[in-house]
Formats: sequence, C-alpha cells, structure tokens
Amino acid sequence: MLDEIKRCNDIQSLSLKKLEELVADCRKRILDVVSHTGGHLASSMGAVELTVALAKVFDLEKDKIVWDVGHQTYAYKLLTGRKDDFERIGQKDGLSKFLSRFESKYDHFGAGHASTSISASLGISKARTLNGDTYKTIAVIGDGAMTGGLAYEALNHAGHLDENLIVILNDNEMSIDPNVGALSRTVLNISSSKSFNKVRAEIIRQIREHKLPLAITKTMDRVNDSLMAFFTKGIWFEKFNFRYFGQADGHNLKDLVTFLKLIKDIRGPILLHVITQKGKGFPPAEQNPAMFHGVGPFDLTSGKPLKTKQDGKSYTSIWSQSFSQIVESDDKVVGVSAAMSANTGLAEIQKSHPDRIFDVGIAEGHAVTFSGGMSTQGIKPFVVIYSTFLQRAFDHIVHDICRQNLPVRFIIDRGGFVGADGATHHGAMDLSYLRMIPNMTIMVPKDGAELQSMVNLAYRYDKGPIAMRFPRGNTSVYSDLRQKEVPELAFGKGETLRSGTDILLLAVGTMVESALKVAGNLEAMGVSVGVINARFVKPLDQELILSAVCPVGLVATMEENVRMGGFGSGILELLAEHEILKPVVQFGIPDRFIKFASRSEQIEEAGLDVPTMTAKIRRIWQKMSIPRKNQVAG
Repeated sequence: MLDEIKRCNDIQSLSLKKLEELVADCRKRILDVVSHTGGHLASSMGAVELTVALAKVFDLEKDKIVWDVGHQTYAYKLLTGRKDDFERIGQKDGLSKFLSRFESKYDHFGAGHASTSISASLGISKARTLNGDTYKTIAVIGDGAMTGGLAYEALNHAGHLDENLIVILNDNEMSIDPNVGALSRTVLNISSSKSFNKVRAEIIRQIREHKLPLAITKTMDRVNDSLMAFFTKGIWFEKFNFRYFGQADGHNLKDLVTFLKLIKDIRGPILLHVITQKGKGFPPAEQNPAMFHGVGPFDLTSGKPLKTKQDGKSYTSIWSQSFSQIVESDDKVVGVSAAMSANTGLAEIQKSHPDRIFDVGIAEGHAVTFSGGMSTQGIKPFVVIYSTFLQRAFDHIVHDICRQNLPVRFIIDRGGFVGADGATHHGAMDLSYLRMIPNMTIMVPKDGAELQSMVNLAYRYDKGPIAMRFPRGNTSVYSDLRQKEVPELAFGKGETLRSGTDILLLAVGTMVESALKVAGNLEAMGVSVGVINARFVKPLDQELILSAVCPVGLVATMEENVRMGGFGSGILELLAEHEILKPVVQFGIPDRFIKFASRSEQIEEAGLDVPTMTAKIRRIWQKMSIPRKNQVAG
C-alpha cells in the first residue's frame, strides 16, 4: 500500500481496510529502517494511525499540520513524498530526524524542541485570516510537551483570539487499556453525537449573544460546563475557550476518522484528546518506550541494541557517579532536571533519593528559577540540562540567578556537536551565551578525570553561579570511581601541556586533544608550539595565558562552540585589554547552523579537524615568516 501512494491526497479515497493496510506498511518501513539507522522509534510508532487519519480527512496539499518537536513524524514523512529517501534519515545529506521547512513543503514549521506547535499554529491561523485564506490549521502536541509553559501561553492566546484552530493532544503516557473500554466508548459516542453538539452549540450561542436574563445565562453557562465535566475530562481546556472532544482511541482508525470529520468544520478553537501507546506494534518498544525514544541500531527480532565497540566510559555516566557520591555525603545537595532525568544521569540517583532529585517536566526556565529559590535557603542545587535546552532558560539565568549572584551549579550535557539530531540539538552556543553574563563561572573539562575534579569544585564553590559543560560521547581518561577523592582543581587555573616559542595553541574541552595533535604536526615541520588547556572560559587564567603569549609570534584558539562571543573572543578581549598586538587565529563553529551528520563529519565541516587546523596555522605561519619586501614584490 505504501508504494502505491504517489501523492499524499491519494489516501483520501482509500477504504478503512486499505487504510489499515497502509498503517501496517508504515510501521514495517519505520521498523526496518530505524533498526539499521537508529532514530526516534517509540513516538513515531505510536502516531501512525493518527497520521494516516489526518491524511484521510484533511487536504495535505492545502491544510497545514504543525507537529510538536517532530520526533513522531516518521509516518508523516513516508506519506508526504519522502519514502524513497527514508533509508538515509539522520545521515549527512539525507532526511532530518525532525521536520524542516528546508526539506519539504509539507513541513510548515520546523522544531526539535518541545511545546512550540500551538504557538506556531496560532500564528499560521491568524496569518490565514489576515491573508483571506481558508485552509485548516492543525497542531499535534504530545502530553509531555504540554508541561511546557509556552503551550499554555498559546492556549490562553488562542482562546482569546477565537481563531479557527484544531489542537490534537496526543496523550501517549496514560495507560491505554482503561481508556478504550466501555466508559471511553460512551464518551466517544456522546461527545461525537450531532444532537449533543447541537445542544451545546445553542447553549453557547445564547450565552454569547446575552439574549437571556443574567441569572438564566449563568445557569446555562454552568450547565454547559457540567456537560463536559460529566462526560469528559475536558473542562480545563474549555476554560481556555476551547471546544473539547475525546477521549479517542488513537489506534482505532474508524474512531479517529469520525472525530476528525466532526471537528473539521467547527468554528473556533478545538481540542481533540487522543490516547496512543508509544512503540505501538513493536513489543520491545511498547514495554520500554523510554529506551526506544531515541535509539541506535538494534536487532529487529529481540529489540536489543547492536553492540558497537566504544572505548572508555561516557561523560554522562562519569558525571552521574561523581554526583552520586556528593549526594550521599551531603543532604543539602539536590539535582534538578527538565524532563531528562534518565539521559542526564539522575534517574538512578532518584531511586535512592527521590526527595532530592526533581524532574520539573519540559520547563527549563522553571528548573532554573526553582533552583535559585532553593539556593537562597541553604540548599545546593545542581541544574542538569542539555546545552541546547538550557538556551530556553536564558532570561532566568540572567535575571534570577546571575543578577542575584546565587550559588546554583549548572551541569551542561551534550556540549558541542551531537551528530544525527543536527542543528536543533547541537550545544554550540553555551560558552557564548553564558560568558556574557556577569557573575557566571564557566569550566570545560578536557577528559573524564578533569570532569570529576570540576564536579567537586562546583560542589565546593558557593560564591555565585558556576557552569560546567561536557560533550556527548566517551572518554578513556577518568579516576577510579570507587575512590572518594579525585585530584583537586584550583579555581580559575589552566595548565600548560607543552611549551613553545613560535606558536601558542589555547584550547578548551574536546579541542585540547586536537590541539596536542596539531602541535605534534607543526613540530614535525620545525615549528616550536606550546599548548595550554585553559580549563576555565571565565574567568580566564590571565597570568598563565599572558606569560605564554608574550614570546610567541602567533596565537590560535580552539573550541567546539560558535566563534562569536566564545572562548576565542575572550582571549582577544584579554589581549586587547592588555594592549598586546598578536595575530590570533580563531577555530570554532562558523556562523551557520551545521546540519545532521556524524559528529566527525560535523567537526570536519566546521573546520575543526586536525588536518584542516594544521594546514591553516602552517599557511599563516609561513606567510608571517616571509620578509615583508618579498610579500610586496610578490
């Protein structure tokens, strides 16, 4: 069936039986591909029927569906002209794992972060009105994304504007069994009944037109609320001026099509509550949806990950075990995450200390301010969030934490490139957006051992906010985690790894190892090269850096962060402040968004691979070594 779909609107003419065949084909294709490439499996498997039903009822050539995050849209990609390229999802020059306006005309608003769909859809709806168009606008948002504040801001505004907008709440966390039994069937029949909706519409019209005495109007308003409160769980949404429909079984195509046809032409804001099951159709994913949210290649029979050789231990696990020891030793220490407790290493600690590990949902700003409040009362909070998601809490870091100089510790995972997830998930800007804020301290470890020392330093530091960022991936260098003591790190101090008189390389984090390799290459060409691991992006170790800069002829800075405003910019500012005139080469992520690919391909595209950096420094050094009269003559 999937191969027979030439245009997405071909689906509108299919019978229920053919639609069910199409659902099965989509699931099979998703499983076949993701088991080899990796990707977002559980969410996409759970949304297949919903996707097919939307394509059946709405005109995808005209109507606009906006999916929240986009990790549940693999079936949508298959049905909107991308089935032939689907095997290259997440690979360089292939398909994005999310939706992208640059990839397809059917992707009306791209995202990789949660809670944006209702806001974007409302904007599209209002633009439709202003432009005099008539297409339908549908936002599909998961219940997890509904924990984000942006979703509620959008609901509030949508109810105020009273635009024609359909919001589909894809509820995939609740158990599906209790919601598809007799009670659920009764709710479906009642809330989709023409008579029921005709009565409700008349009540609403009478209330809005104020044609009845006030006492009767208030009574009818209460009757309207009571109808929905009695038959559904939608009273909360109705208070936002949304008409609530549901709950619908998200894996029953007939019910979904019935509901979508019913709400398609109702005016005003509509919310359809759909119950789905993550991983639907693949038992291992149904039983463990968290494991199959973002998954690498796996065995299609057992569901077990395919083993790949990886040396060392992940930075996340080293951080987690280091923090676990601190939690055990000090009952004032707490950890705070924003819907990422498992992936940030807090889940295991939460099992033994449930009262001290907080998952606040997709609410990064609240996580930061919540932690700030605790810090004013002597609690020692560690805010543990991916770099890309911490961007969403920028004002809270500035206004609530740094302005008051509160001792909140920021543990920033996934700093730098992250591979197949691409630009929406790269931690490419944290050094820049944190460095500009007064009172903030920033550390970047070169390996796991340095990470352990920095965790301990962050725990001891109580003079203000402090941040440490580390990359995705593994390191083979770390201390024995069974030991209580790790080497102590001096605040604000870097280290000299190599001395040199011609060129100085200043690096942080993952680029320290690359700097040592570049230095080795240049030394083989007869150049004396020094290397400093700065460790601290703010404050810089001025004494160490300035003393090393003075004797050399060329300085190079290296960071896995955007060049603008980052570590290299800090070095330039330091030299300018001390009126030191030196040529400086900045290596960092260029001023563009780097697309999905392998991490090594992204490093190469950014010009941060060892051969590229070696060649550029050598070329500049050779130009500097040519006598000026020869340069003029040339």
